[in-house]
Amino acid sequence: MLAYAFENLSATLISRFRNHRSYALLCGLLVPLIVSDTAQVLSAETASARKSWATLNVDKAQQSKHERIVRKILRDPKEPVNEQNVQLLEDYLRKYFFARMTARENLSALPQYRQETSERCGWTASKDTADAGEEMNRIISSLMHALCNGVLEATGGNGEKQNVIVVQRSVRDSDNKLRLVRSLVDLKTDDRIFSLAGDAVEQSAITELVPSGKDFHPAVKLNAVLILGDLNDKQPKRNRPETAEPRLNSQMDLIAYLESPDQLSDVLLVGALTGMQRHARESLDSQTKKRIAKVLLGIVNAPVDSTRDPSARLWSRRQAVDILGQLDLPKTEKFLLKIIEDANESVSLRMAAVEAVQNLTLANLSPISIDRFAQGLTQLAVSVCEEELAATRTPRSSFSPDRLRMRLLAMQNVLLGTGEEASNGLLAIVPEEEGKSLDQLLNTLKEVDAKIQTLTATSDREQVVSKLQKSIGDLQALVAADAEKQPAAP
Repeated sequence: MLAYAFENLSATLISRFRNHRSYALLCGLLVPLIVSDTAQVLSAETASARKSWATLNVDKAQQSKHERIVRKILRDPKEPVNEQNVQLLEDYLRKYFFARMTARENLSALPQYRQETSERCGWTASKDTADAGEEMNRIISSLMHALCNGVLEATGGNGEKQNVIVVQRSVRDSDNKLRLVRSLVDLKTDDRIFSLAGDAVEQSAITELVPSGKDFHPAVKLNAVLILGDLNDKQPKRNRPETAEPRLNSQMDLIAYLESPDQLSDVLLVGALTGMQRHARESLDSQTKKRIAKVLLGIVNAPVDSTRDPSARLWSRRQAVDILGQLDLPKTEKFLLKIIEDANESVSLRMAAVEAVQNLTLANLSPISIDRFAQGLTQLAVSVCEEELAATRTPRSSFSPDRLRMRLLAMQNVLLGTGEEASNGLLAIVPEEEGKSLDQLLNTLKEVDAKIQTLTATSDREQVVSKLQKSIGDLQALVAADAEKQPAAP
């Protein structure tokens, strides 16, 4: 069931973060996640192929009749943003433009549809006022949340049932908490209800409202929450996406989503975190950062839930760790260090913590913390090599020298810093005498990298095993040396 969703998200993440330092983290996450779950995903997709997913009726007449006027509403400074034009725009988007995104045969086109959505939002930059842009954002937010909220079954006074969606004016309630509609008591007077065919349904005509047994495809919901995260208050200048200003209301919507993880499906949680990764790189006030960090810590520390997909849980925890690094709050390095040191955590999550450390503004680390970083990174390097060694022994070897070298490089970057932040590597902020253990680790990592840089996935198995075992031995010797330096327990 998650195949389309993860494929969709992988394309989004890689294109969005290709020039960002977390690109290596994302590639390291996406490849093993998608590959390791192939059998499970194929099985789920075979089952889902027999399931009929809910879709909205696509009114193609909306395109032929209104495409030109929609362009004028969004682009022409002389075209007014009045009630009539706003209603026309909303009908066009609901009945045609976004209805297309729910069709099973269009799932592979979802990234293209997201791009088209961004382009149409960008058209509003040519207007003299912000009215068109804000109306576009409001309409899109309401419709995307309706898709995320899902399909409901409405019972009429005559006992007849039909599937409907609820279009809310706001994702949040008066306390800025996520508002999902699951029954009649959840409705507000300004909520609007539509059948899947596109017809309006009066609230007063409904006697019962419950979640339907038929819902939108998971990829449709993921696409909807990704669109929420892409909305802007200020549209980017031509060919300069970095000039955009992410929508503040969308940021608050995403926070509301993340504060209700128990109410979200796996794909909605992952999608909301993806949107928050974009917002976390922008200027946030300290209180908002603390609010987001609290949510993220809860996601990382959440206990295993048997109802959740294990791969999606790992994905969301890694995303949460990455965002924590971007927020760069005080004492974050202590939390990330604990993850790096925790041998019971997956190598994948520990590597996410390594990547996140590179985003922090490190200063005034104590000698004890420096030693812990040296030991934790060394032990993680051992685990990384052991994982690749185990991969060589699987029936169909999944050994990846590129993955191994990428992980070792990430550890070196923590020590040396990267790019403009090179002065913020651990070695640059500690006194020379206290940094000897880090120097030893750096030299060992470079030596290990030199041993494996000629290996490929098709290299002779005995040669791969031999070099990995030698690398593990070198790193374990460093672990033992560090242990000898520690004072004996009282």
